[in-house]
Amino acid sequence: MRAPRTGDAQLTVEPVTRCLYLGVVTGDGTQRRFILGLLALGYLYVSPYFPGVNNPNENVRFYMTVALVEEGRYAINTPRREWGWVNDAAKVDGQLYSVKAPGASLMAVPGYAAYLGVLNLFDLPFDRTLALRICRLTAVVFPALLFLGLYRRFLIGEVEHAALADSVLLSVGLGSLLYPYGMLLVSHTLAAAAVFGAFACLRCLQRDAPDNPRALCFAAGLLSAGVTFFEYPGLICSVALSALAVWVLRARPRLLLPFAAGGLLPTLAMMHFQWSCFGSPWTPGHKFVETVWLRMQHHQGVYGADRIEAEALYGLLIDPGRGLLPMTPILLLAPLGLLRRLRTPGARAEAMAASLAVVGTVLAMGAMINWRGGWSVGPRYLAPIVPLLGWAAVHELQAWHRRRPAATLVFAVGATLAALASSGGIGAYYPHPPPNIELPLRDLLPLLIAHDFAPSNAAGLLGLYGSASMLPLLLCALAVPVLLLRGHRHAVPLGLAALALAGVLLSPALQEPRRPEAITRARAYVTGHWHPAGHDRASRLYAQFKRAKGARRASIAKKLRHIYRIEGRERDARALAELER
Repeated sequence: MRAPRTGDAQLTVEPVTRCLYLGVVTGDGTQRRFILGLLALGYLYVSPYFPGVNNPNENVRFYMTVALVEEGRYAINTPRREWGWVNDAAKVDGQLYSVKAPGASLMAVPGYAAYLGVLNLFDLPFDRTLALRICRLTAVVFPALLFLGLYRRFLIGEVEHAALADSVLLSVGLGSLLYPYGMLLVSHTLAAAAVFGAFACLRCLQRDAPDNPRALCFAAGLLSAGVTFFEYPGLICSVALSALAVWVLRARPRLLLPFAAGGLLPTLAMMHFQWSCFGSPWTPGHKFVETVWLRMQHHQGVYGADRIEAEALYGLLIDPGRGLLPMTPILLLAPLGLLRRLRTPGARAEAMAASLAVVGTVLAMGAMINWRGGWSVGPRYLAPIVPLLGWAAVHELQAWHRRRPAATLVFAVGATLAALASSGGIGAYYPHPPPNIELPLRDLLPLLIAHDFAPSNAAGLLGLYGSASMLPLLLCALAVPVLLLRGHRHAVPLGLAALALAGVLLSPALQEPRRPEAITRARAYVTGHWHPAGHDRASRLYAQFKRAKGARRASIAKKLRHIYRIEGRERDARALAELER
């Protein structure tokens, strides 16, 4: 019965097995601790939550977790009745279900159940926001940090200079769309972790002789199928990884049995979910979506995948405000890295599998009618391939570093800084930018910082709000070039060159807007539904306005109207004028 509701020096290339099995980390341990500390700070310090957005990508998954723990069923009728309507729900025979792949919701079950247990044990009131945050931590944030720690060990084993690996790690971990979606109860970062986990296991089986190959095969199968278990668009990656497994294990076919056994677990769990909810183990719920226009989209082509559009490919990859490559520029080297690995003896199979996963996913998403993914930071449907692209990029960086070490470091550091500013900045502040804000780095983030908007973060526990509360993340970003260039005799000029390069890489995202009126309306929505409320400049001025009298009151009102208009809040400006009378 639940409680009542209330509201990472030079290195030698090492086998992957040592990295994943023995945990050997080469290089300076101090730098390793600092790098991993930056990652932990980024994921744990800030926790953006905006209830006014009613984010269906997160809320429908949370509703399913609640229903599973409290009622032992998939139907979300009860939580939706208590907490209100949320999109991305399917309706079948009067029952409401999440149309999302079930992985993230099931991952959140232990955390939510533990939360309810503590409430009942100590007779505490239920807090939905706290419950959601616990689910985020246990289901997504902690697994994401574990993945990034292992991802760093893998990358370190691929290069001769730790800064190359760390630049890719930070770009992927804090400067890509994996960052914001690694802090929410969604499955994009989990799917990416599963893709690369399976890839790393298969690399170990191919290149080394692990002590327990059956366990490694089981893990590879579990993670390969787990990609689709977390994200339906991850099916292409699951197929590519399974093909790689067949090739790697072709001389040891008996090991395919534990691989298949591992894959059965998430596969059977998903089939049970789909059979229970939608009447067939093979049918996801998208054709039963409650929202009519979304349901109509999913009835076109193959579940909304109709034909590949050039506009979609541009938007997914090239668009300066939301494309994957401009927002995480170090990934620009990934295509070259994949080609290099395809020409490298002994690496062709893995490069072929990675290329199949990358190209197949991009083309499949380019055929989707809803390829934009709604209110999102970057092309969230491409999340599963981001770590593979990072792996390919680090190999190209390694090749460049052997010829032009200084220039390579400048590029690596500059690209990382650009990624932290674009994907990382908007992801930390507001991971739901509306589509009308085509260039969030120009048209939203500076406004939020200047007007003292800040998302929920750890400083709030000490009563510190506004832009000052985000200083630890700024210091985190400023520490990146220091850490990546630490010990280099030309660290200062290289760091300045990297800063200049970062500015060049960011310049396309700072161009003049094309639709200023639409941007104004979107700004008004974001600022008008900010959480936590009451700490921005306008809110503080409004409180002063209500207390002031005479000339001071008029002076405050003038400043407040100016702020409202910058934020697009004309309705609030008109209401202020009425109060002045």
